[in-house]
Amino acid sequence: MLAIYGAMALTNLTVAEEALNLSPEDRAALAKLLIQSLESDPRSDEEIKAELKSRLEDLQSRRDPGLTFGEVFGQPS
Repeated sequence: MLAIYGAMALTNLTVAEEALNLSPEDRAALAKLLIQSLESDPRSDEEIKAELKSRLEDLQSRRDPGLTFGEVFGQPS
């Protein structure tokens, strides 16, 4: 168990270091995303996985063109 915790702590530290290198605006957007991820979701893990799989298939088949960088981050592409 300690080895697993140590690896997780290292991963968390790496993620935190990367996040701290972001601009203040990007850190705020990341914080908002993380907080939203803690909110309860009435869907089961299987329902979420099925939706993600469907979305990925739509993107790969080009049925859904996706979003540009600017659309996602509110910046010109």
